[in-house]
Amino acid sequence: MRRVIAYINIVFIWLVFSNHVVGQKLADKHALQKGDVISAIEVRDLKNKPVMTPFIGEKVVMIFYADPDTPKANEYFVEKVKQWKFPTDTFLAYGVVNLKDTFYPNSFVRFLIRSIRKRSKREAGATILTDPEGTVQKEWNTGDSNNTIGILVVDTTGEVLFWKAGELTKEETEEVINILIDRLPQAKKLTEEDLRQFELD
Repeated sequence: MRRVIAYINIVFIWLVFSNHVVGQKLADKHALQKGDVISAIEVRDLKNKPVMTPFIGEKVVMIFYADPDTPKANEYFVEKVKQWKFPTDTFLAYGVVNLKDTFYPNSFVRFLIRSIRKRSKREAGATILTDPEGTVQKEWNTGDSNNTIGILVVDTTGEVLFWKAGELTKEETEEVINILIDRLPQAKKLTEEDLRQFELD
């Protein structure tokens, strides 16, 4: 009987210790922040085929992690970034649509995105991917990205230069643009005439 009690005590102590270690590991995993390094992950394209997030660790990359329920989130930031042209050989911006947190059917969202691209001159060739399983949030530990458009910028090594899930302030918008200009010296501010070329007829 004593042996049984001793065995139970050992098992109990082991379970407590294991739970403490696991809890500590979870606590140690901080939310994504500047200075972290990320690698490419598998998401989906607009035809629901698996694809890796492109050029992570190769180019300066800016990702819009968007919840389709709030299409106008971070509108100020988007409009300011559109005023710049960045070199395509060293820079890529693309969107990843957060399908996990939307109440719309995934197939409908994909169809809608394809339709919008056909009506927009500037976005016609834009890379737009989808995330039906919340892989971005799990693998990159971005935290809750529901009802917002998160902005992520990484350099050519995959190091995070900027991340925020939520509305960027004017100061943060300027910070991101300056980060891009600093690492992409060929960046060019578009003129009013340049911008008019992208307007729909």
